[in-house]
Amino acid sequence: MSKKERLWTTTALNAIVLEELKLLGELFSQSPGIPVAVLKGGALAFTLYPDPALRPLTDIDLLVLEERFEEAVTRLREAGYWEFAPDLAPGLNRVLGSHLCLRKCGLPLSLEIHWSLAASTHSHYAPDMAWFWDHVEPLRLPFPTPLLTLDPTAHLLYLASHAMLQHGEARLDPKWLYDIHLLMEKEAARINWGEMVEQAMAFHWNEALLRALRRCSELFGTVPPREVIRRLEAQRDKVAAGLLESKAVPRRKGKAAWDLFWSLDQCGKIGLLRGFLLPSPTFIRWRYKPNPAWAWPFFYLYRWFDILREGFHLAIRAICSRST
Repeated sequence: MSKKERLWTTTALNAIVLEELKLLGELFSQSPGIPVAVLKGGALAFTLYPDPALRPLTDIDLLVLEERFEEAVTRLREAGYWEFAPDLAPGLNRVLGSHLCLRKCGLPLSLEIHWSLAASTHSHYAPDMAWFWDHVEPLRLPFPTPLLTLDPTAHLLYLASHAMLQHGEARLDPKWLYDIHLLMEKEAARINWGEMVEQAMAFHWNEALLRALRRCSELFGTVPPREVIRRLEAQRDKVAAGLLESKAVPRRKGKAAWDLFWSLDQCGKIGLLRGFLLPSPTFIRWRYKPNPAWAWPFFYLYRWFDILREGFHLAIRAICSRST
């Protein structure tokens, strides 16, 4: 596909997203209204970039209050959305995840509706969502809308954590860092760096913020305030640094699961073990698509063998690292 064709494709897709945002604003403004904030590219493409076609979108991210989450999902289902994948076990996504992924006929991308950001509420890296809701502002679109978005301070902190902590450098999309670069370039006067650093430390996101700022500087010549870098470097988080270092290179799925396990509290650990070892029959059928269909129980054996195999690789790696 040529550059011109990619630009046309992005223009068309973003026009669809803009129309969908208009419909979503109308949906959530119905009485009783549900406050909804648009995150990442779905907001930044239309407010930060000189032309929305310069920011490709792969999904729409929405944030709702946790206590209104089920109500918001019900409205989305009534509007034609459905869940993209079943839970490992009923209700487990609310323990281990931070969002629900939905699809809709005729919409060529997914919608992710969040109740938390970047990490599960049972994670060591769970943020105080009240702080983010204290930092929302009206979303500026070409038409009147009740939709909200994060202010530059909160958005930049979330973008850094999303890129470095949630996904990691091995799965990094440069456009995520360019979002951060543009926020710093165009909204510098509105960024409260002192408050951002304080919250990053409170959430254990300071290592993610430091790495994101450094990568932006390397790739785009972004110049963050020296005092910010100095404070972040003076308060390094060794546990988070180890996790982000692990995520900076491609990992086997066993290593990714191990890293996730140790980032969770006791409730999260139990939920993760339950989901890995005894997922629901619905998930087994969806994940492995057995043929013939009646063979689905045998895929538990395959799953357990796969877990043992990954555990063996982890053990060998640990032994080798200690011997060196």
